[in-house]
Amino acid sequence: MNEKRWIIFIITLVLLSLSGCCTRASVYGNGNGDAAVREHIGELEGKQTESAIAGERLNRTLESAREESEQLNREIAASREHSEQLKQSITDGETNLESLAAILQRIRARGCRNNSGKASPN
Repeated sequence: MNEKRWIIFIITLVLLSLSGCCTRASVYGNGNGDAAVREHIGELEGKQTESAIAGERLNRTLESAREESEQLNREIAASREHSEQLKQSITDGETNLESLAAILQRIRARGCRNNSGKASPN
């Protein structure tokens, strides 16, 4: 009976020692994982900083584009106003030309009747 106890005791010791080795190896491997995680966190911090800088540049570019767009819209509005003024000037000029043509026709008609002998063929 004593021999059976010793065999069970030895088997138990062997199993405990094997489980202890495996546990220590696992903990050691986790230490390596921590270093890799820290390295990745450092890389992510750098990328996050770069992303924030790129985002800020993009915001400035968008703000500049918005300001330029507003300026162009103001210039377009001013151009439309000048275009309307030009159209009105052309319309007024046509009306004035028609009035002047009518006046000129009346003058020519009067001049031909009063001074028909003195009128030139032109």
